[in-house]
Amino acid sequence: AMHHYAKAIANAALKRLDVADQERRWFYDSVERVPSNRRFFNNTARRVLAVGAKMLEGELAYHRGDYAQALVALRESVERDDNLYYTEPWAWMHPPRHALAALLLEQGHDEEAEALYRADLGLDVTPDGASARHSALQRCAQHPNNVWSLHGLVECLERRSETKELAKLRPLLEAALNRSDVSITSSCMCRQ
Repeated sequence: AMHHYAKAIANAALKRLDVADQERRWFYDSVERVPSNRRFFNNTARRVLAVGAKMLEGELAYHRGDYAQALVALRESVERDDNLYYTEPWAWMHPPRHALAALLLEQGHDEEAEALYRADLGLDVTPDGASARHSALQRCAQHPNNVWSLHGLVECLERRSETKELAKLRPLLEAALNRSDVSITSSCMCRQ
């Protein structure tokens, strides 16, 4: 199933949409053959693959130009990923927030993208009671200082000409970029 998922995503990005559709069909055929009781640590394999199914649908729709449907599917992928049971390593390794936020940013939905990046980084703290602060995501679902969300958040702040927070985040992004072995131009390679 994962091989077909990867091939479908790659072919969609290369605009080979017929091949991507065939790989998509093979992905779903493969998922159906996974026994319903097969587990990946704390989650069933099908529950984990359901995250990928919505990511796959979202990215295919996006590369077809159906942006509204793509964003609906990617939001559902984020929801499914958020509701997987805790496990280490993560059950689904490619955080759907990275893809959703990158494509939201590409479509000009900067505010929603920024919120997603902040949550992913654990920087979306909100007041809770007199003194405690918490993120929308539990700590184990956050990806602090990851290059992908740092890049996206910095881009969001630059777009709205925010300077104070940028002064703190740019050095973190630079450090993360220096550790990267590929050129990072957005929070997801799916972005045009």
